[in-house]
Amino acid sequence: MLISHISDIHLGYAQFNLAEREQDIYYAFEEAVDKSISEHADLVLLAGDIFHTPRPSGSSIVKLANELKRLREASIPVYFILGEHDISRVRDTPVPYLFENVGLAKRLEDNQPRREGELTLFGFNKERRSNMENMLQKFEITQQIAMQQKDSYNSKNILVLHQGLIEFNKFAGELSARDLPKGFDYYAMGHYHDHLEEAFSNLVGGGNTGLIAYPGSLDLTPSDGLKDVGKGFLLTDMSAQEPRVNWIKLENRRQVLAEVIDYENMQSELLKLIKKADSLKRKPIIVLKIIGEKINSKMVATSLIRLNDSCLHYVWRHAESHDSTPEIYDGTPVDIEGELYRLTREVLESDELAALAIEEILPAASTGDSRQALDIVWRLYNNSLRKKMSTFPNYYWSPKKDEHNEELSS
Repeated sequence: MLISHISDIHLGYAQFNLAEREQDIYYAFEEAVDKSISEHADLVLLAGDIFHTPRPSGSSIVKLANELKRLREASIPVYFILGEHDISRVRDTPVPYLFENVGLAKRLEDNQPRREGELTLFGFNKERRSNMENMLQKFEITQQIAMQQKDSYNSKNILVLHQGLIEFNKFAGELSARDLPKGFDYYAMGHYHDHLEEAFSNLVGGGNTGLIAYPGSLDLTPSDGLKDVGKGFLLTDMSAQEPRVNWIKLENRRQVLAEVIDYENMQSELLKLIKKADSLKRKPIIVLKIIGEKINSKMVATSLIRLNDSCLHYVWRHAESHDSTPEIYDGTPVDIEGELYRLTREVLESDELAALAIEEILPAASTGDSRQALDIVWRLYNNSLRKKMSTFPNYYWSPKKDEHNEELSS
């Protein structure tokens, strides 16, 4: 069977708040679906972060619906799990669940395997770092079920997870490969935005089988920063004894990271850059590093107007010298949303609180809908309070009564 393994789509994200960049992600997802259909995939796995925010825009919801409908018309079943961007920090029904209710996709739930031909599919939604112990306990049951499936049906087992492994990134990982349950032929991972593959045995030692694979995100997101790098998804053939993967590169908009430009020769260098940009299928994002001791910012801004017809967006940095990593900038940060995430994490000292502030509270507040923003904060506070109070002794919860022995309402 041929599996289309897609992850970290981030529908609704618009780099630099540009409508064209939001559309680029829609194009990337559409291209991935096109190729899944043309290659006759037997099923599609969406390994989390389907949307960029738990409260997605109407256009991103419609786009997902349209692509899932195309897959259904091609008789290709779709299975999904949730990433952290799909999960609200307040009690709410995740939007992707809607698509299971209308029969366009099927969600994978903890230790409730789904049979699909010769395959058995397992999946877990994203878990926070603080809840890893609970996930490891579930993995013990998962491993037992996976082994039973192999013994009873000679099944090919697939585990779909949206978690970071420390073997690939020791700073961003929540789990070690050694924590993963055994008995799986393919670990369909999401969360890391780079394309990564490694045999399970290489990470945990001999005697273990299976392949761990991250397809990477379909386009750049705030956590990627600005870089010229290929993006894509995986087509994994499960028919052989071991999985065979084929990474499919998508035709994304280029992010042209220009070489350092000498201020004195800026005009001729810009002509070369314009020629390069004009040769591309879509107008690129351009980052310029301009070097010189006496740079006239107004003169630079006037000269760079020439780029408007050849690129979608450009930013420039003023570097004091030919250092490979200039730290002095002229203008706004290269990636405002990425910088906002970084600063929010610094202040709140928590990835989860930063995500809550940026992805849920800020969008509501920025529209002027103070009622919605306050509702999010209030529900979060109540959920947190209930969780803390549930750890108190029972007698703290005994209802108070007045002199007439009537229970006092809250």
